[in-house]
Amino acid sequence: MSHSEGVERPHVLWWVAILSGLTVLGLQGFSASFYGWWALHVNALPAQSIMAWMFLGCIPIHAGEAIYCWRLSQRIGTPGASMGWALQTFLIGFPSTWLLMKRARPGATALRGPALL
Repeated sequence: MSHSEGVERPHVLWWVAILSGLTVLGLQGFSASFYGWWALHVNALPAQSIMAWMFLGCIPIHAGEAIYCWRLSQRIGTPGASMGWALQTFLIGFPSTWLLMKRARPGATALRGPALL
């Protein structure tokens, strides 16, 4: 498989920011001790149940994006990478979707070198 047919990875900072943010949100929503510590030492938050619902709301959003990217990858002729695009998008969301949409544009070229996205 050529590099242009594989899964393009967003910059590592996207991975760190999004996965750590989702982890913190999940801890705020589902760990009473973490929520209490955070509210006391960092910031007073909405109710813990709201944080839990926010975290749970991320799941269908990321799942929908992942399905979209799987289908888009199939459509643009990279079916061997479709599952990779879907998994990556489920984990980090829009930076992955953006890269695949950029690749799907008419006249798009292969990877253009390092960039934030």
